[in-house]
Amino acid sequence: MTSPGPAADEDRRPTRRRPGAGPTALTCLGPAARPAFDAVTSASVVVVADDGRLLLADLARGLDLPGGHVQWRDTCAEDAARRETLEEVSAELGDLTVAEVIESDYFGADDPTYMVIFAARVRRLLPWAGGHESAGRVLLSPADFLDAYRGTRPELMRHLVAAALAVLPPGAGPRRAGPHGAPPRRPKSDIGAHDPAEGDTVTL
Repeated sequence: MTSPGPAADEDRRPTRRRPGAGPTALTCLGPAARPAFDAVTSASVVVVADDGRLLLADLARGLDLPGGHVQWRDTCAEDAARRETLEEVSAELGDLTVAEVIESDYFGADDPTYMVIFAARVRRLLPWAGGHESAGRVLLSPADFLDAYRGTRPELMRHLVAAALAVLPPGAGPRRAGPHGAPPRRPKSDIGAHDPAEGDTVTL
């Protein structure tokens, strides 16, 4: 009898590390990098609302970008990014633009994997009915989010937010009442100075 394949909602690459693995090195490759999808393990989105604030997931680890692991049902990194955003913050996205691609040696130097970070505007904010792994959604300015961020690599997050705001094309706001201004473009010296740039490596 043929054993059943993985469930559609299972992670395509479970995060089991090799015994004795050391700290993980993350290398920013820049938005032009296009790794094979088979090697992409996660996708996240810097989601920008019509008033320039970021739409964030209230996770157990604190406020963070919507995103997560690629699952078997995802056919591309964009699928994973849209699905995770819908699950965590109940929002539909407009066009996605790659802001950064990060190479990881989590599984070993001979088995690199990749995280794709997108930038997108909210197309439609759906009524909140509970989120997958998320206690709620929060709108904060980029500066307020970066001040509140409690992740292990705040300088990397600063770089990702700056990169996303830099590549985000102009567009219409979401289909709901509210102001319709483009998000402010913060000066590089304000958000991105001294943060990881293309080719830089950070260690977690």
